[in-house]
Amino acid sequence: MTNSAGGPSGIITRSYKSGSIIYFENDKSEYIYILKAGKVVLTSLKLDTGEEVKEEVRQGEFFGVKSALGKYPREETAQTIGNTMVLVLTPADFERLVLKNANVVRKMLRVFSNQLRRVVKMERSVLGEGEIVNPDSELFKLGEYYYRAGVLKQAQYAYKRYMEYYPDGEYASQAMQRIKGIDAGEPPPEGIGFHDDAPASPRRAASVDDELTLAESSGPADMLDFDDDSHDEGAGGAAESTRTALSDEMDDFLSDPGAEGLDDFSIDSGRGDSPRELDEAAESSFAKGNYALALDYYQKIVSLNRTAGPDEKNIFEKALFQAGRCHMELGKPKEALELLSRILRSSPGSAYVKSAIFNIGAIFESVNQKDKAITYYNKVLNMSPKDKLNGDALN
Repeated sequence: MTNSAGGPSGIITRSYKSGSIIYFENDKSEYIYILKAGKVVLTSLKLDTGEEVKEEVRQGEFFGVKSALGKYPREETAQTIGNTMVLVLTPADFERLVLKNANVVRKMLRVFSNQLRRVVKMERSVLGEGEIVNPDSELFKLGEYYYRAGVLKQAQYAYKRYMEYYPDGEYASQAMQRIKGIDAGEPPPEGIGFHDDAPASPRRAASVDDELTLAESSGPADMLDFDDDSHDEGAGGAAESTRTALSDEMDDFLSDPGAEGLDDFSIDSGRGDSPRELDEAAESSFAKGNYALALDYYQKIVSLNRTAGPDEKNIFEKALFQAGRCHMELGKPKEALELLSRILRSSPGSAYVKSAIFNIGAIFESVNQKDKAITYYNKVLNMSPKDKLNGDALN
């Protein structure tokens, strides 16, 4: 990659061809990026399952911020989809930009808040806990998880933080033993793997009116058929790069009505939320038991019908499934049945198919249509991978 000359105060505008790698996971760099045009996909691995996760960067969004400011390796690989243009900032450039633009501050706070919420949720799932308990216990359990998973660097960090904050805590002696063992190069326990126990949707009794209405109709799910069955960062083809003054470049970009993203977090913005933002709001409402509000958010996602990229497609399918669960919680089995059946018809390869089938069985059970319920539960029993849903279907 070649860059034109530029001074210390300014940003770089880089153009990439389709399929170029902006940076790889574990790269070390101080650069922060803003997507100006085109498309970028961030690929990482879920810590608890090893599953590959793809996240699409929206136009105007930052990426690479946490690792750059925190001075630690990249946590994901950034790759372009189609011809793409990005703005590249140093931490000093980023600081000047933040000081000049309140919208940027609001955007970053909201993005980081949402990311932190997802991290905490994943941590609770990994630890097998529901509600947060004592912080000292949480910290030690986190170290134990990493230790048993063989991720010793993170385990040692958690244990050392435990000893720093809770030197007289309940698990102090165990934490110290773990630290000494890791320092001595002792291997972690073997034969302990990851677990992926997805909770089933709670069953809710239907009203008499709903029960009669559902019983009189075959329902959309009734007719469904199933089958059983180290390098330099930026290597990868940047075509051109020009350096301009930070203030001029950013003023042009932020004032460009076609550059979506940087201003759409303004409180007075009329652009509306993106599917990802709606999903986060819906998830928060559902977790608080506000199913009516969560349903409203999920229905907005469904109405947008955005399925172009893998991230949008997953959010759309999740919205269909979760909207069905909201209807179940609100005692509306017919509406729930319609949405869950739509997943099976329109997205047979979706990750939500198995859960949708289980919940269809739960709906029929809730209106005393036992034979139909058993049919769907039996279908779940024969589906892979074997997980908690298989056991719930058996019971």
